[in-house]
Amino acid sequence: MAADQTTKTPRRTINAKLTPAREGGTAARPDTAPETPKPTPEQVAAWQGLQPDQRMALREREAVRMFGDALGHHNKGELEEAARLYGQALTLNPNLPDIYNNLGVALRALGKLEASAACYYRTLGLNPDNAGAYTNLGNVLRQMGRLDAAAASHRRAVELDPDSADANYNLALVLRDIGETSEALIYFAKVQAMAPDHTGGHFDRALTLLQNGELKEGFEEYEWRWKLDGNPPRAYEQPQWDGAALGGKTILLHSEQGFGDMIQFARYIPLVKERGGTIVIEAQPELSRLFSTIEGVGQVVNAGADLPRFDVWAPMMSLARIFETTLDTVPASVPYLSPPDAAAGQLPATLSTQLKVGIAWAGSAGHQNDARRSCPFSHFTELMGLPDVVLYSLQTGRAAGDIAANGCQAFVTDMSAKMGDFADTAAIVSHLDLIISVDTSIAHLAGAMGKPVWVALPHPGDWRWMQDGDTSPWYPAMRLFRQPAPGDWAGVFEGLKAALSVEAGGRSA
Repeated sequence: MAADQTTKTPRRTINAKLTPAREGGTAARPDTAPETPKPTPEQVAAWQGLQPDQRMALREREAVRMFGDALGHHNKGELEEAARLYGQALTLNPNLPDIYNNLGVALRALGKLEASAACYYRTLGLNPDNAGAYTNLGNVLRQMGRLDAAAASHRRAVELDPDSADANYNLALVLRDIGETSEALIYFAKVQAMAPDHTGGHFDRALTLLQNGELKEGFEEYEWRWKLDGNPPRAYEQPQWDGAALGGKTILLHSEQGFGDMIQFARYIPLVKERGGTIVIEAQPELSRLFSTIEGVGQVVNAGADLPRFDVWAPMMSLARIFETTLDTVPASVPYLSPPDAAAGQLPATLSTQLKVGIAWAGSAGHQNDARRSCPFSHFTELMGLPDVVLYSLQTGRAAGDIAANGCQAFVTDMSAKMGDFADTAAIVSHLDLIISVDTSIAHLAGAMGKPVWVALPHPGDWRWMQDGDTSPWYPAMRLFRQPAPGDWAGVFEGLKAALSVEAGGRSA
C-alpha cells in the first residue's frame, strides 16, 4: 500500500526536534475547539510597537510552535485536531511548504482527497523540487482514480530522488493500475535491488505477476503476504506441507482472508485428497456447511474452534504455489461446490419463461478496496425494465436495504432473509439462471457451482481477473464486464443491459 511522507520540521524555520507523523490512525474529534485567549491591552500595545520584521519573526516562531503541536496530535492519530492546528500555523505563515505537506497527509487520511491534493500543489508551488510532495500528490491522485496524473507525479518523484525505494515502489503501483505491468515489474525489481526486504515491494510484485498471468512465479512471491503488518503466519509444532504424498496422514488446511478467497482456492482440496491423506478444513462458520460438500473433505472445523489432531498443515491460498499452478494448469473443473439442501432455496413462483437473475451490488464494507469494487444500487435499476427478466437480490448486510430505499420492491425479490450462511445462498443460486454481481463472494460462489455469472469489475480490477479479457481461467462459466475507466459504472451497465436483453430474448424466443 502506498504510504505518504510527512515532514519533521518546516523548512526555513527554527529547527525543532519533532517526530515524523505515522500514517493512519483514527481522528479523535474534540467536543469543542479550544478558544484562543484574547490579547490584553498591554499585549496589543507591545505588538503595535514592533517593527515589521520583528512581527514576522514572531509569527514564524509561533507557526513553528503550532506545527509542533499539530504534529503531536498527528502522531497520536488525532487527525481532525492536527489538521486544525496545521491550518492555524499556515494562517500565521502561509509560506511554509512542509506544513502544507503534512496537512495534505492528514486530510487524505480523513478522506478529504481534493483538499489533500490542493495542499500538495501548494507545497510544490513553494518548493518545486520536493520529491516527497510529488510522491504524496501521486498517492492521492491515484486514490481519486486520476491515474495518468498520478503516474506523472510519481515519475517526477523518481526523477528527483531516483534512489528512493518508496518513490520507485509508488510509481510501480500506479503503472500496474494503468495496465503497464511490464514497466511496473521493472520498477518493482529496482525496489528489491535497493531494499531487498521491502515487504510491500515483494507483495505488490506478486500481485502484478498474478495479474499478468505469470501464476507460478506470482504465487511464489505471494508468500510475502505473511510479512505484511497484521497478517502473521500460523505457528504450529507440526511441519508445513510441501506437497509430498501424505501416506494416510491428516492435513489441516487453515482459513485465511475473505469468503471469496476461500471459495476460489477450495478447488485444490480434491487435489490434496489425491495425495492420500485425511483432510481437515478450517473455515469461517458461514462456509462450514457448504465446504462439507467438497469431494475429499473429512472434517470441517469453524475458525477459532479447537482443532483436532493433525500431522501437517498448509494455508488455503498457498495450495496454488504447492501445486505449481500456471495458466494452463488452473484446476477449473466445476462444479466443485454444491448446496447440501437445494430444496431449501426454492424461489417464489414466477412465469416459467422469465430469466431468473440473482444480483449483488456490494461487498464487505471492511474490505480495503470496497469503495471501488461495490457500485451504487441505482445502476441495477437499469436492468429492471427488461420484461423477460425477474430479479432476486442476493445482497446481505446494510446494502440489502437499498431495495426499499429506492422503492424497487416490485422489481426485486429480496432473498436475504433466507441466507443464513453460504449453504443457504448456494441453495438459492441453484434455482437461478444467471448471477450478476460485483467482485464479491457471491460471484465466486456462482462460479464454483458452475452457474453462469457476470461480474462487474472496477478499473483497475483485482489480480485474479487479470489485466483484460472477458473470461476467467478460474471459472469457465464466468463473463467479465470491466470499467473502461476508473469509476465508470455507467459503461459497465450499458454492456450488461445489452447482454442481458440478448440473453432474455433468446430464452423467450
